[in-house]
Amino acid sequence: MRRMRDLVRMVIKAHPDDQFFASLVRTLRISSQVRAVYRAYDQALSCLDADSWGVLSKKAVDHYLNHRDGQLKEGFFNQLNEAFAYQFLLQRGYSSIEVLREDGTTKPDIAYIHGTTRHYCEVKSLGISDDEITRFSEMESFDNSIYQELSAGFFNKLDHDLKKAHQQISSQGASGLVFIVARFDDFTLSHYERYREQISEFLTNHGVEEVFVKVGLLGSKHVHKRFGSVDSNG
Repeated sequence: MRRMRDLVRMVIKAHPDDQFFASLVRTLRISSQVRAVYRAYDQALSCLDADSWGVLSKKAVDHYLNHRDGQLKEGFFNQLNEAFAYQFLLQRGYSSIEVLREDGTTKPDIAYIHGTTRHYCEVKSLGISDDEITRFSEMESFDNSIYQELSAGFFNKLDHDLKKAHQQISSQGASGLVFIVARFDDFTLSHYERYREQISEFLTNHGVEEVFVKVGLLGSKHVHKRFGSVDSNG
């Protein structure tokens, strides 16, 4: 996991007093789940060209201290999700893919060439809900039926992110792809079949032309809207 290790070293150098990665070696040794997640990030980061790696690693370090209660380093890992979008665009055969630098202006995260036309990709991350964070922190008991369907809050956030992403892509006078990494409260994905139906219906009726929803950090589950239709996998 060369690039993830390099990135951790950059973080430690930039934030020497922060202890988030202090026990990473031990955690990777004892947790297969953590190893799988870090390996997935590393595989995606390894797809980046040298310039894009330089840009994305800087963005990740710059956002390292951004988090919300119960989700330490959320800003850091959300930046890394751009690598999954880069990997996806590369797999689709697009060329001249580049992660764009932050400069304080409204712009998307990634540029790429499809055919002879320059397009853009904006990456958004949907994490677990505040309610789930509260349940976890308070160790409260609850009926598992709360996970049976995605909530109105999830779709309000999805709608907000899609509109914001469209604005960022349109700022370049171009079209492109909204790439979303979604993590559900039901981390076991026991109710994924229903979630997939809900997301597909929502995207079908939404105005954004192309959206790829990557379900979780591991595996190939996704929902993809393009050319007016929605397909899914998993």
